[in-house]
Amino acid sequence: MTQREFKYVGTRPIRHDGVDKVTGRANYGADISLPGMLHGAILRSPYAHARIISIDTAPAEAMPGVKAVITRDDIPECRAKLILGEGAIDLHDVADNLLARNKALYEGHAVAAVAAVTPEIAREAASRIVVKYET
Repeated sequence: MTQREFKYVGTRPIRHDGVDKVTGRANYGADISLPGMLHGAILRSPYAHARIISIDTAPAEAMPGVKAVITRDDIPECRAKLILGEGAIDLHDVADNLLARNKALYEGHAVAAVAAVTPEIAREAASRIVVKYET
């Protein structure tokens, strides 16, 4: 059996952006800032299969720089079905997973979302949301 010769496999390609990446000069999506741009943060459940008793967003909404806070109450319940070919997809399950409704289904399930003028304000506001769980 003869050894195959490859043009690229096993070689060290020239990385034209390598210097920019290792020196910090390269720009990434997170580096972009546009006028009026908002930043988001998600509050996630620390529990799996925990019933949500209440969500108090008032402390987050009162913070300067917070533009919006949404919870389960802001997303209408979906009972639609999507017909694809020979099958149907129940969109209720998909919509229920956007933000936890009555129950956090898994640890890390999104419970609330915050939009603010800076990422730091968004994260701080999300941390101020008070959620009561029944575990």
